Amino acid sequence: MSGAGRLLDRLERASDLLSPIVVKEVRQIVRGREFVSAFGATLVAGLAIAFFSAADAVSGSGTAGRWAFGALMSCLAVLGLAIVPLGAFNALRIERLEQTLELITLTALTPRRVVIGKLLAQAVKLVTLFAAMAPFIAMSFLLGGIDFLTILLLLAILFIGSLWMSSAALFLSSLLKSRAMVGLAFAGGILVLFFVFGVGRGLMFYLSRGVFTLGPVFGIGFTDPWWALAALTTFCLATMVNLVLLAENRLALAAPNRVTPLRVGFLVQFLLIVAWALSFIKTPATVRPEAVMMLGVLGGLHLALVAMFAVTEDLVVARPPVGSRRRLLGPFYPGGGRGALYVLAQMAILMGAAWLLEPEPVLMRWLLAICGYICFFTGVPTIAVRALRPEGTASLRLRVAIFVLLPVSLLLPDILYYVLWRPEAMDLSYAARHLFNPIRTLANWPLVESVEWSTVPFALGVLGVLAYLGLSHLGRQVTVEMVSTAPQAARAEAGDPGSAGALY
Repeated sequence: MSGAGRLLDRLERASDLLSPIVVKEVRQIVRGREFVSAFGATLVAGLAIAFFSAADAVSGSGTAGRWAFGALMSCLAVLGLAIVPLGAFNALRIERLEQTLELITLTALTPRRVVIGKLLAQAVKLVTLFAAMAPFIAMSFLLGGIDFLTILLLLAILFIGSLWMSSAALFLSSLLKSRAMVGLAFAGGILVLFFVFGVGRGLMFYLSRGVFTLGPVFGIGFTDPWWALAALTTFCLATMVNLVLLAENRLALAAPNRVTPLRVGFLVQFLLIVAWALSFIKTPATVRPEAVMMLGVLGGLHLALVAMFAVTEDLVVARPPVGSRRRLLGPFYPGGGRGALYVLAQMAILMGAAWLLEPEPVLMRWLLAICGYICFFTGVPTIAVRALRPEGTASLRLRVAIFVLLPVSLLLPDILYYVLWRPEAMDLSYAARHLFNPIRTLANWPLVESVEWSTVPFALGVLGVLAYLGLSHLGRQVTVEMVSTAPQAARAEAGDPGSAGALY
């Protein structure tokens, strides 16, 4: 065999070692009509934009490159935020329709390698489409009107955003099985795409004109584009990893523990939010309160979503953790009781990080109210159900009930007020009847403090924390009972020596 043949053979073996799914998916992509059509349309669009921008430059315009780059980025945005995620969405859906997904999951490949392989295949597709546009983007730089740094910055943002959209599409594809739900998810994805495309066009408009300040967010001005890009990159990478773990969780077969990777991943994501908030610790005292507000909003949303799924897990687990690391790593193992401790630990981290930023006491009480509402709305319904049937399976119903409870808390106070009291004029301004509404109460927290209504949110928070502690106690009791009955069950199943039960 010649040297070139040996090199190709080694490259083929190396690609198989990297991920057989990547090789399989890329081969299917390049042979499909979708990729050929997208690649051809990319070249045609690039040639057309190059022709018109060159004609504009010949006429004496010194900013023809800006228009050319904007048009090329619009084409890449359609490809990266619509075409490629749609291919990722169809990747698992087609496997289900052709009934080949079960065959893949039964091989030596783990569900994580399957999901990562399909995501990497979409990344290869993205790189190919970006490379097709590279000569035309270089031409836009040569025509003038845009600088090289802005080109690199926008391309990096678009590439990261496209990968994030692909990972979200993969997760939705693993989550939805019925055709009706797939259609609804597709329609929702189109709406989100239009929103992202509109925001992206505005961002590109400002950045292409040398405006590197991304504006105030919660009162904080991101004057350094690299700081903002680093924050955006870490957020996208963390959420991308968690989306991959969620897709893996949906594809994995029934196992004793499918929760620990998810809890570790979401803890890392939460710690990144805390770290970026603490990066303002040396800023002036007038800026730090805004960082605390950013931490409260982003951290509160994160904890609310995590609590809704972690606390409502079933208390019964197949294999409780044993060993010396049980107490330290206990919150990362399955079970709603451990999930309650997991959420409470993150709330303690949230309060500690806010305290380091030295905010005013009113902001600390606002953060306590956020944590209290989360504990109340997720813990009280869960403990009410689990106290009756600790060993029952009601996770899905609990999550639906919690999801419905929030809009009920938004609408029910006003409905009851106008039905029972029948006022002459409609007044939707914030009042005492809205204290059960977490969104309006937290948004009007200065008013709550001024009229001394904060007792109600704190009382709800105390009930929520007690519910979390009760869930932890129930989970510990169920675990102790399982440990105490496991040896007896094992001896009963083993039977006499030499029987078939002894094999298990």
